[in-house]
Amino acid sequence: MDVEICADCLKKVSFIDDTDIKSRKFWSRKNWYDGIICMCQYNSVVKSSIIRYKFYNKSSYYRTFGKILADRIKKTIKINEFDLIMSVPLHKNKERKRGYNQSLLISKVLSKELGLREASSLLIRLKDTGSQSLLNRKDRLENLKGAFKVCSEDAVRNKNILLVDDVMTTGSTIDECSKVLKKAGAAKVVAAVIATGRKY
Repeated sequence: MDVEICADCLKKVSFIDDTDIKSRKFWSRKNWYDGIICMCQYNSVVKSSIIRYKFYNKSSYYRTFGKILADRIKKTIKINEFDLIMSVPLHKNKERKRGYNQSLLISKVLSKELGLREASSLLIRLKDTGSQSLLNRKDRLENLKGAFKVCSEDAVRNKNILLVDDVMTTGSTIDECSKVLKKAGAAKVVAAVIATGRKY
């Protein structure tokens, strides 16, 4: 696997064991999304790398994150059962300030690596929710109400969608996006994230 990460750093990554993935330990029946594919735990070198990627203008990291996540996805699901790939959208104010949507960059790499149509433009963020990191799950859910919109229901109806984000904490953002997509007619939504702060 050709990625821009040194061997020493790779050893420090807390990859989630493939046996957990294959046993579908991440698949949920309590949420709007149908499953989560996660590469590793949000700690150590991965946490510091994601922070630099998002907040310190290290946009080039998307290539490495995208390629490693693509490898995990290929081991987890049958790609030919999916129709579209899209990223969790940023509000235009935040994207303007940051200069890029970190999840969209990864989604574009995954689109190429997996051969899925990149369709992030179909899902937009209407509400600038601010940072979710200091909110509890209940407040996160309340904060996200009405935050997302599907631009074309016809384009997502009966489609199986791979939804990309960088980090999952409570899963509230992914769940709200999945809710909007499902209500617009999507058949299945499976999320793919680089890292999670949750324990399984």
